[in-house]
Amino acid sequence: MSKSLLLAGLVLALALPTAQAATVFDNLGASRDGSDPLLSYGPLADSFHTGSEAGYVLNSITALLKSGSADVVGDVRVSLRADTGAGPGALLATLGTLSSAAIATADFASYAFTPEAGVQLAADTTYWIALEALSPNAVEWSWSSDLGGTGVAGGYNYNALLGLSSNAAAAPYQMAVSVQAVPEPASLTLLLAGLGLVGLSRLPRRR
Repeated sequence: MSKSLLLAGLVLALALPTAQAATVFDNLGASRDGSDPLLSYGPLADSFHTGSEAGYVLNSITALLKSGSADVVGDVRVSLRADTGAGPGALLATLGTLSSAAIATADFASYAFTPEAGVQLAADTTYWIALEALSPNAVEWSWSSDLGGTGVAGGYNYNALLGLSSNAAAAPYQMAVSVQAVPEPASLTLLLAGLGLVGLSRLPRRR
């Protein structure tokens, strides 16, 4: 193996991003202390904050939900919203919709929502996950007063009835937010340099 190929392999190894999928908010495993109905209290929302190292792409969110009645069937929408400083603001992306007929009535269960296309998130930024009833239904979102989960203690929650509350003052809704770190420009430059060296090493040598 040539020296240039070995060097290219080393550059490629250095260029590969070390950050993988990460969880920026998670209290799904906390105790369930109560729940709020989407129809009469909604829209309901929880905030989360991205890290400062790089940009992110939103992978998925999971919410702990239950339907209070199988006889009232309607749609639930999950969305990503900007932060206004006083609660959830402009719609940034719709993450999915779900019929309440697909939500268990016996007990709370986890329901995952994954955007069809990657949703870019800025570093060191607050966002909101909002759930709302698009049509009448009996869906409830569980909340927990346990603030020990990832990203929970310093966050905020919101419902249309009571407005904005810190998670320390009013228990946040139960969800998990998974993101993927995006390589920084310097890493991408190294990656392109490594690919270029690999290409040069494969060129035929003049006799």
